[in-house]
Amino acid sequence: MLLPNERGTAPGQWIEESGAVAMLLPGPPHELEAMFERQCLPRLARIAPKQVIRTLFWRVAGMGESDLDQLIAPVYKKYQNPATTILAAAGEIQIHLRARCDTAAEGDALLAEVAGPMELLLGDRLYSRNGDPMEAIVGQLLLRNHATVSVAESATGGMLGERLSAVPGSSAYFVGGFITYNDGMKQSLLGVPLPLLEEHGAVSREAAEAMAMGARRRTGSTYALSITGVAGPDGGSEKSPVGTMYVGLADAAGTHVVHRQYLGDRQRIRTFVVQLALDTLRRRITGRL
Repeated sequence: MLLPNERGTAPGQWIEESGAVAMLLPGPPHELEAMFERQCLPRLARIAPKQVIRTLFWRVAGMGESDLDQLIAPVYKKYQNPATTILAAAGEIQIHLRARCDTAAEGDALLAEVAGPMELLLGDRLYSRNGDPMEAIVGQLLLRNHATVSVAESATGGMLGERLSAVPGSSAYFVGGFITYNDGMKQSLLGVPLPLLEEHGAVSREAAEAMAMGARRRTGSTYALSITGVAGPDGGSEKSPVGTMYVGLADAAGTHVVHRQYLGDRQRIRTFVVQLALDTLRRRITGRL
């Protein structure tokens, strides 16, 4: 059976044979999508069993994939429906729950039955319940608390600022930042004392703290985040091998520095530490740090 193409010249085809269906559709997305929605879906509805699919999309920070699976597997392995999928990404884990039921109410009830115990186990490591990324969650917290944030970046060269500013409306809480890639810029833009850099080095707890304090002092933001480290593949030392990263946070209550040693290539290391910086701010705002 030919399927008319309302947005192009190439028709599609609907072929049924021995209980199987094949759909041949044009390649351009705007033609394919329109043909599928208008020509194929009504035909599929007549032959496919009616079914409702309900989903949950969670994001978890602060733990690895194997640790997370070990924690929640005793819950989700009891169920074939909903199906649980765990996906690892840079600095976070995604959990997808998918229930297939006859009605939306049944699907929601089944998801709640499985999700409730898992949520208790995950605690504050579960930071997103609707799939929003970390930068969006942090932005919502800042808005809710009428707070602002600035950044001071060395090893990441602007990646943290890019994540924050990627959220629409982020100008309401992200005031800006500094890319201080060498010691001179750290001194002139952030006011990091030269004796501190000479004694401890730019990749140090002390430098991260001073950078965060300088960014907050220069911008007047509620919170300031800093990142300094060795992203590689070269530049490491016995004291600070490749993958050494420090995140500094400054606010009215004082300062806090987090140190991590990451494995992997340059992009992976930088992506992980940016996620860590955002999560550090999230925990500070919510009173968990």
